[in-house]
Amino acid sequence: MRLGVDLVEIARISRIAAHPGGRRLVFTAAELAHADTLGQRRATEYLAGRFGAKEAVAKVLGRGLGQGLVWRDIEVVADRYGAPTVTLRGGARAVATAAGIDRVEVSLSHQGGLVVCVAAALPGAAGASAGDDPDPGWRCG
Repeated sequence: MRLGVDLVEIARISRIAAHPGGRRLVFTAAELAHADTLGQRRATEYLAGRFGAKEAVAKVLGRGLGQGLVWRDIEVVADRYGAPTVTLRGGARAVATAAGIDRVEVSLSHQGGLVVCVAAALPGAAGASAGDDPDPGWRCG
């Protein structure tokens, strides 16, 4: 198992969350669609969580963003219970596959203007692919 952790100050992300180009560079259409259903304060908090989760996932993959990974190759959306789920595409998926990582789980916690994000990379069952969840009832956080 590999772990990655990131701590984000929500106020720091407010400029990205408010800038149309910054939003499109960092976040996927699905992440932005959900943020757009929230009020401005909650949307910024939500996007800060996704930003931190992407950083934590990059750390667990052993690469920095820009080192074979781009922001939108890592997507963090909620499952039907509200738990964050990770989907890896493009370079992120290639890095995960090369490292023998079949699944990445994340946990987020918001408090006092901060978001803490933890990512865990797990080898999965044979044939599983990065981002798949062979047991949808199990969650990391």
